[in-house]
Amino acid sequence: MSVDNVLDRIGGLLLPPRCVLCGGPGQRPCLDICIDCEASLPALNAPCPRCGMPSRHGPHPRPLCGHCLARPPPYARCLAPFEYAFPVDGLVQALKYRGQLAVGRVLGSLLGSSVLERGLHQKVDVVVPVPLHPLRHAARSFNQSAEIGRWAARRAGLKFLDGAVARRRDTRPQVGLGPAERHVNLDGAFTCANILRGLRVAVVDDVVTTGSTVGEIAGVLLVAGAISVDVWCVARATGPEQVDSGHDAATRSA
Repeated sequence: MSVDNVLDRIGGLLLPPRCVLCGGPGQRPCLDICIDCEASLPALNAPCPRCGMPSRHGPHPRPLCGHCLARPPPYARCLAPFEYAFPVDGLVQALKYRGQLAVGRVLGSLLGSSVLERGLHQKVDVVVPVPLHPLRHAARSFNQSAEIGRWAARRAGLKFLDGAVARRRDTRPQVGLGPAERHVNLDGAFTCANILRGLRVAVVDDVVTTGSTVGEIAGVLLVAGAISVDVWCVARATGPEQVDSGHDAATRSA
């Protein structure tokens, strides 16, 4: 039994887990969500294995969606266990905007379990979070992607490196921007350390919407010498504003 497992058991005895959704008993030894509430989370079914976007018209008829066949992203695959919908959206917001760090442990542990179930831990050497700009990090006092990433890496038995990727420019929010504007907004925004050269990297974020941010980071990592880049996120946004922007249209015409 690993040191982490021993500490989890001791912690669970001293402070029994409590479900962050219903308030009932959590799962031993120290997962703060009960079995019923975990089962109620909106699973993301039959997504494209490359970009993680599901089709609104059922499973993708090909191994990749039409968008990825035409313009594949720089990352090898995107794992998103859940849809960004109730109650996952509320959990993400509780962590991100209300600083409920216990939720980060729950989301990260669930993400790490999903990684193990799919065997994706065997394709990765190191886990890094999507970084915040230093000014935004100072204002918030934590990085929600790092809170999720450290627990996902711990659950998957992988090394976690916070700070290996840095945001050197404070960018505008991507919401509402067109594809060209997103590219300009993110161009040159990220840099990465040489220690990632020759490694297989997983980039962790809370929610992936258009994929522009994680795509930009993946490109920077590959240029810097990473062998491959995976994207792991808690949830994938699947609203009409994302799906209708090219993924489903491309799939129907492919």
